[in-house]
Formats: sequence, C-alpha cells, structure tokens
Amino acid sequence: MLAAGMRVRRERGFVLIAMSVAMVLMLAMMGMAFDIGRIYIARNEAQVFTDAAAMAAASKLDGTDVGLERARQAVARLPMRWNLGTRAFTGVLLEFSADKQSWARVTAPNNEVEITFLRAVGGPAVFAVPAHSVAAAKPVRLVE
Repeated sequence: MLAAGMRVRRERGFVLIAMSVAMVLMLAMMGMAFDIGRIYIARNEAQVFTDAAAMAAASKLDGTDVGLERARQAVARLPMRWNLGTRAFTGVLLEFSADKQSWARVTAPNNEVEITFLRAVGGPAVFAVPAHSVAAAKPVRLVE
C-alpha cells in the first residue's frame, strides 16, 4: 500500500518536469514563428516596392535623357518604407537599358530585419532580405 502512494508522488513530479520542458519548447517555437513571420513580411514589402518602382520607371522610358529623369522622379514619388512602414529603404539602385527605353531594374539591397527570438539560441542578430525587379517598357510588365 505504501509503494502505491510513493509511485503517485513520483509521477506528479514527472508531470511537472514534462510540462516545464513542453512549455519551453512551445515558447521557442512561438519565437521562431514570430521571427520567420517578420522576415517574410519584410521580404514581401521589399518585393512589392521593387515591383512597383520598376513598373513606374519603365512606364516613363522613351529613349531620351528626359525619360530617364522622369523615371527616376516616378520612383522617388513612391512610398519608400518597409518593416510595417517604420523604416525607409536605403541603397536603392535604379538601372536602365543601354537604349534608355527597353527596361528598368530596381534593387533594394540593404534591408536587414532585426531578429528577436532566434538570436537567443545562436541565430543571427539581423537577417538580410534583398529584393529586385525588372520591368519591360513596351508594354509595361514585370519580366524578372
């Protein structure tokens, strides 16, 4: 009879340990989901920006230097924000075809998302999420 009572006490201790380990694992998974979600959102925002910028620039190309300037101004008028609108894009590159009328390429290379939870288990402090797009001018469409 005494042995049965001791077994119940030992099992209760095991449940406490098992629940503690399970709780730590669940928190780690939630942190990983949070960080990966932020990376995905930042990547999506950067890609949407470069797509819109490349199409805006391509729509202004006409083979002249004036057309190139209008394309640059069209990109400058776009909202250049990411990370849920809290940070501005930096280092945005705008390139054009040699004939000044075929295509426009926009690259947003310097987008670094700060990692919050994965850093605690040895992950990087920041994660780079570059984006680029190429749009053809006639007709205006994304090609890359």
